[in-house]
Amino acid sequence: MNDHDLAQEGVEKIKAAIVSLLGKHPDGLTNTQVTEELELQSDQDGKQKNYLTWSVLGLLMRDKRVVHDKNLYKLS
Repeated sequence: MNDHDLAQEGVEKIKAAIVSLLGKHPDGLTNTQVTEELELQSDQDGKQKNYLTWSVLGLLMRDKRVVHDKNLYKLS
């Protein structure tokens, strides 16, 4: 497996974990809550934190699997 395929496999697993988590929270979760629930917090100092889940949530929104409403992410 090449580097690209390995990275894409990882992204698909994170997407699946987020979709599963959101399915258990029909009222929605914030990015911070998703990050905490999946233990994907960034160790980065400063304000730029937790972009991994934020980016993957963006991919899920692009795919119309997740919607963003009033700072909460929910399944479509």
